Amino acid sequence: MKDFRVSELFQRHPKNPILTSKDWPYPVNSVFNPAAAMVEGEVALLARVEEKTGLSHLCVARSANGIDGWRIEPTPSLLPSPHTHPEEMWGIEDPRVTRLEDLGRWVIAYTAYSEAGPLVSLALTDDFRDFQRLGPVMPPEDKDAALFPV
Repeated sequence: MKDFRVSELFQRHPKNPILTSKDWPYPVNSVFNPAAAMVEGEVALLARVEEKTGLSHLCVARSANGIDGWRIEPTPSLLPSPHTHPEEMWGIEDPRVTRLEDLGRWVIAYTAYSEAGPLVSLALTDDFRDFQRLGPVMPPEDKDAALFPV
């Protein structure tokens, strides 16, 4: 039996990282922790983007093959909205996407940073262009969530 403790289960692509802050069409500190999905025959990444202020938002990047030829939205796709969603006062980050076939939509679980700490919020999208926030679903001091449809 093979000893997996000393081998890699996954191998990094030779072009890794495939996206960095240098690829972004506007000034940012860093880009990381994207959620990935196949949308309309393309790879769509919903990336956490840390702004120069230190706050984070989400931005969509698309590629035909998921390796190169990335088309990054020219502006943030989902910005914190503290006036209507006070739980997002200190930014939003770490998205996880799940397709809900019954609804024909994608649900995004993400971390919203409030004055009370991080919490899990949800949003919906049909196309990764328009987003509908549903708001918090877990109390503060929790940022670990993913949805598994049954």
